[in-house]
Amino acid sequence: SHPNIVPIYRAVAISGRAFFVMEYVEGASLGERVRETGAIPPVDAVRWLREVALALGCAHSHGVVHRDVKPENILIEASGRAKVADFGIARVADASRLTSTGQILGSVHFMSPEQVTNEPMDGRSDLYSLGAVAFFALSGKLPFPSEAAGAVLVAHVTTAPPPLRSVA
Repeated sequence: SHPNIVPIYRAVAISGRAFFVMEYVEGASLGERVRETGAIPPVDAVRWLREVALALGCAHSHGVVHRDVKPENILIEASGRAKVADFGIARVADASRLTSTGQILGSVHFMSPEQVTNEPMDGRSDLYSLGAVAFFALSGKLPFPSEAAGAVLVAHVTTAPPPLRSVA
């Protein structure tokens, strides 16, 4: 439980379909805000990114790695508070791997190199993804803009993103 994490009330499976029952958050995702208005003013971005970092720190302190930190999973309440949602592919850091070899879970534009190469992950993987989210929020651009998922995945592993000042 953390004030910047959307609480999950129940995990349910009906007719072979699993889903979570979560708090309804009135507001928009960070991704929606950037797409609608462009880059987020730094004062707002810093506040929201800090709140997300605190939420992830709480999850990490309990051994949980989110694995899908992206703008769409950061909800901005009408009150202005950021909340992290969708721990649907999260896993306990020391748990055995639950994905099949070669299966990629998460959003390629915000994925950490460890996810791309299927290496062990801990909280640092989420922090890398949060850095990619920060780049997007402050610039309105993706750190590795390509429509080819493979090209984005390779870039995360082999290329440093452009300096933020070069795009914003």
